[in-house]
Amino acid sequence: MYGLSYHPDRETAHRLSLDNEVNPGLGLHYELANNARGITFAEVGAYYDSGRNWAKLAGLGYQFKLGERWRIGGALALVNSSTYNDGTAFIAMIPLVTYDLGRVKLNATYLPKIPGHNELAAYGFYIGIPLGRGAR
Repeated sequence: MYGLSYHPDRETAHRLSLDNEVNPGLGLHYELANNARGITFAEVGAYYDSGRNWAKLAGLGYQFKLGERWRIGGALALVNSSTYNDGTAFIAMIPLVTYDLGRVKLNATYLPKIPGHNELAAYGFYIGIPLGRGAR
């Protein structure tokens, strides 16, 4: 379940009307492989982004396990929204940190400012609720 974003440059976010920080949406996260070292996954989803448009994404990723609960890694994702890259779909590297509580996973990401593609840096936060074999 997608959720929240925070833009460090609050003044520019407001001026560009990119200040929507409640970003509801849904996604599906599927573990392709899970071993002692890390997790390979696929994810698809859609959320209401900071520019008040629907963003759609699909990606493949990997996260290293750091201890029992922490994961760090990222995904290579295809993203499409009118808010980013003048509405043209693009591929991006998305860093991802996860804290695994078992029945709930807390996720955080950082999306840097890339002129012409993403006009504001943002931190994103969302939760995951495992179903099926991913649930403990």
